[in-house]
Amino acid sequence: MNKLKKVAILISVFLFLYGCASALLVGAGAGVGVASYMYVDGRLAVEYPLEYDRAWNSTRSALENLQISISNSTNETGVGTFNAVRKDGQKVAVKLAKKGDGVTVIAIRVGIFGNRDEAQKLHNEIIAVAGI
Repeated sequence: MNKLKKVAILISVFLFLYGCASALLVGAGAGVGVASYMYVDGRLAVEYPLEYDRAWNSTRSALENLQISISNSTNETGVGTFNAVRKDGQKVAVKLAKKGDGVTVIAIRVGIFGNRDEAQKLHNEIIAVAGI
């Protein structure tokens, strides 16, 4: 009976830790500089430890590096947008917003309904350009 209790406890601990694995991975991402990811309404939004101007310049460079044509952009104090088009004709919408001291949120939607994988590719390029 004692052995059965130990096995039950071990299985319970394993299941508990397995459920927390995603939380541990998010924590690891925050350790390398990216605070959080959120996917809502087809937009993949990420908080970056970047001043707004640096985030703006990194985003512009990332779009150019991926050969995504910027059709128009607006850049006001702490808030900006890029409207762009990929070579395959899909629209790309990028919104930047200053969240606080040294933190900027960048939200990306690729296509009409949003394509998370393609938005992630652009986020990866922003990370590379910014050197995070």
